[in-house]
Amino acid sequence: MRILIWILLGYLVLRMLRGRKEVRAEKGRVAAAETHRDPVCGTFVAESDAVVGILDGKRHYFCSRSCLERFREEIEQKATPNQSGGKG
Repeated sequence: MRILIWILLGYLVLRMLRGRKEVRAEKGRVAAAETHRDPVCGTFVAESDAVVGILDGKRHYFCSRSCLERFREEIEQKATPNQSGGKG
């Protein structure tokens, strides 16, 4: 009878230890799956899958290279003054 009780207690201890490992693994997955919003198209993209662009020391995350290029074009258009000349 004592042997059965010891086996049952050992089993319960092992189950508790395994449960803690699973909780730690889930926390790691959540942190790894951090997402960012693409400033061009608004799509949410995982940090690990994102195309990263840096502007003024700040990182921007994009879903694709084309969104990165559109972002750069928009920044350049804002930076350059309008050359059309409104006076006539």
